[in-house]
Amino acid sequence: MMLHIPQSIFAFLKGPNAASIEDQLELLAGRCRDSSDECNRLFHRLYGRFRRLHRLFEGRCSAQDLWRPLIGLHLLERLARRFLALVDKHKSKHLLVRFATKRSLLGELEELHRESDELFALLGLADDWRSDWTQDREHMHKELGARVEKPHMAIAGLENAQIVEALAVIKYEVDFHSDGYTVAQLKFMRRVFLKVVTCSRVKVPRIPKFFIPPMDVELGEHHEEIQDTSSTCVVTRGVWDRETSLVAQYLSVDSNYAKSLFLRATETWYGLEHQNVVKMLGASPLISQAFVVWEDVAACGNFLRYFSDESHQGHVWRKFLQVAHGLNYMHEQGRTHGNLKCAHILVAEDETPKICHFELTREAGTGEVDRWKSPEYNLGNGPDPSKAGDVYAFGLCIIEARTGEIPYPFECDDDVVNHLKEHSFYPRPEGMRDDEWDVIKQFCAHNPRDRPSMAQAIELVGGLAWKEALEEECGMKKN
Repeated sequence: MMLHIPQSIFAFLKGPNAASIEDQLELLAGRCRDSSDECNRLFHRLYGRFRRLHRLFEGRCSAQDLWRPLIGLHLLERLARRFLALVDKHKSKHLLVRFATKRSLLGELEELHRESDELFALLGLADDWRSDWTQDREHMHKELGARVEKPHMAIAGLENAQIVEALAVIKYEVDFHSDGYTVAQLKFMRRVFLKVVTCSRVKVPRIPKFFIPPMDVELGEHHEEIQDTSSTCVVTRGVWDRETSLVAQYLSVDSNYAKSLFLRATETWYGLEHQNVVKMLGASPLISQAFVVWEDVAACGNFLRYFSDESHQGHVWRKFLQVAHGLNYMHEQGRTHGNLKCAHILVAEDETPKICHFELTREAGTGEVDRWKSPEYNLGNGPDPSKAGDVYAFGLCIIEARTGEIPYPFECDDDVVNHLKEHSFYPRPEGMRDDEWDVIKQFCAHNPRDRPSMAQAIELVGGLAWKEALEEECGMKKN
């Protein structure tokens, strides 16, 4: 009777609709019987370890030690679920894609083995799997190699976009992960790449070091918290590397300009590390599925949504002080934003603002005015992007946060241009104090040489942020 207590508690904790560990192991048994699969030995070896762990945890149940098998079964169930999803994903891939992504598959299998080691350690046991690992891995390489040797067979049933995707992964592996292969394996991968390119006549774009293959990203629903992003992209919550991320999918990267703009923009953002800058995790420049993966730090939406709540208006200067630090960091790194607006400032769960950029493929059309950009850009007599242009946009973002409206909300493009030509300053928003307006006028000066640097902006905004905090403290004391 005691034997079934852990399973009973385990089933209760999981709920009535969850598959049991026995069900998952049975499904795995079926998947691992396919001897025609080049990974059959690798799969079967790991499945055998899971079966052994299941028997051991069941056999270790006793009145004196109930929770150890319960914890073990729970952890094993999670591993089995991951293993089953991995096998199913592998089997759904085309041959050429499996060949391209074999290093990733081996890495995930090795990780499952290592986590299984921890379960054996929980039982006070050791289980050697590495003695067979090298041999099983070599068998997989040999089987895959024999199957992709003939390019017509390797691409059979694939559309051109799918061929490009698989070749992009092969190129990425050879260029940036050569240490994961032997010299002979790399030579063979290059040969397969050239044969398939010759056979299919497709063109493979330049692949950056932060490339993420589209097949590795699971796209979710549209992100409702992020308002008013560009029509050129859709922002969703997706899953990459088993973590939830923001995925900006670009709808059109089909011109030479858009492709080069996308690559330049992603290279600008990759590698930035600051608490007020959203971290770019990677991207795909492939025309069929261009996207950027950002860390998911938009629990409170963007500044448009955040400051639409009247209770947050008393924190405008303190929030923009943090934004100033993030933008100054970018400038210190030799980078510029080029498209700062409230839609591109996200707010994390702890209400920390973080700068990002969703409009990586967008440029204003001929004669079109970009209302967040500087006079020198809109009048065609200055560089873009530029640090001075970022300072100008920073000032307009403060106005946007206070008013809840885009710059020049009731004016047509021609009127906006006339204002800029006449050096007419932006209309002062209602309720803006003199000391606040004096600072914003410096940021939005018509002549870029008259604008402060972002380092100087930190000092200017810092004074107003300090005053804002003091006013809040005094108000709380009065109450």
